[in-house]
Amino acid sequence: MISNEDKEKIRAISKKYNVKKVLLFGSSIEPYTKANDIDLAVEGVEPRNFYKYCGELLFGLSKPVDVVDLSKKSRFTDFITRKGVVLYG
Repeated sequence: MISNEDKEKIRAISKKYNVKKVLLFGSSIEPYTKANDIDLAVEGVEPRNFYKYCGELLFGLSKPVDVVDLSKKSRFTDFITRKGVVLYG
């Protein structure tokens, strides 16, 4: 699990960049697992702002962040869409 503080920071940064949806996935959603990083999948970040958005997450959160762009469709993004937990949007 991730802290409520990190969740609020993710929501605030996502709102700033007009993100449509953020899904939490991986070890970050396991209730009794101490996640070493935060796995996020995002939809709606403008391509020109994607790296700025990721940078703010990276420097603003308490753990390293992995970000998957849901606009790049694959089996992996389909899996995340089915199993991920909506954090924003």
